[in-house]
Amino acid sequence: MTRRTRSAILPLIGALAITLIFVAPMLWMFLASFKTVSGIFSIPPQWVPDFTYTDNYVTMLKDDWPYLLNSVIVTVGATVLCVVLALPAAFGLTNFRFTGRNFLADWILSTRMMPPIAAGVPLYMVFNGFGMLDSIWALILVYAGFNIPFAVWVAMSFFRRVPRELIEAAQLEGCSWTQTFLKVALPVSKSGIATVATFVFIFAWNELLMALFLTTRAAKTFPVVISSYVTTGNTFWELVAAASVIQAIPPIVFTLIMQRHIVSGLTMGAVKD
Repeated sequence: MTRRTRSAILPLIGALAITLIFVAPMLWMFLASFKTVSGIFSIPPQWVPDFTYTDNYVTMLKDDWPYLLNSVIVTVGATVLCVVLALPAAFGLTNFRFTGRNFLADWILSTRMMPPIAAGVPLYMVFNGFGMLDSIWALILVYAGFNIPFAVWVAMSFFRRVPRELIEAAQLEGCSWTQTFLKVALPVSKSGIATVATFVFIFAWNELLMALFLTTRAAKTFPVVISSYVTTGNTFWELVAAASVIQAIPPIVFTLIMQRHIVSGLTMGAVKD
C-alpha cells in the first residue's frame, strides 16, 4: 500500500468511525422498537428483529397520541409566531438607521444567552396568575419567545445579503417599508427564512424542560411522555424506543422538505462578491 493510498484511506476510516458513533444509538433505538422486552435484553443480541411486531407502537400511541398532537400544535404555532415576529424585527434592524441600533441588536442576542429553565419559576408564576398553566398557548408563547433572539440574528444575516439597490429601487417606486419587506426582502431571502424556520421547528419540537415545568396533563408534549417511561422502579425501553422513533420523524421530514433552501441559505455569503 502506497503512502498516498494510506493518506486517503485513514481519513475515510476516521469519518466512518465517527459516523458510526453517532448513528449506532439511533440504529439501536430503531431496532429495539420492534422487539419485545426479552428481545431487547437477550444474549446473544437479537440483531435483526421481527419488523412485523408493532405492539410497542400500538401500546404507546393508544394512550399517548393526544400528546403527540400537542407537540405538533405547539411546535407549528411557535414556529409560525416566532418567524412572524422575528422577520420584521430583523428587517428593521438591518435597514433602519437609528441611535442605539447596534445596542438593541446586541441586547436581543444577549437574552438568548440565559438558559430557558432559569426563567422557569417566573414564567410559572406569570402563567399561574393568568390561569394559563398547562395550556398549549403558554408553551407556544414560551417557545416562540425563547427562539426569537436566535431567529432575529440569523434572519439579519440574510437580510444583509439583499442588494441595497433593490431596497432603494422599491422605495423610489413608491413602495412603503411594509411593501418593500413583503414584496422585495422576503422573496429574495426565502432560503434564509426556510433555514430560520427549520432550526426553530427543531428547537421547539425537542424541548423538554419548559414543557415538563409548565404542564401537568392537558398540554403535555411528547418529549414529556418519553421521559415518563423512565420511572424510579423501571425503564420501559420498548416504549422509549418506539416513542423516540416517532419523535425523530417530523424533524427529519421537515428538514428533507426544506433541504434545498437550507443548503442555499447556509452557504449564502460564503463566497465574497
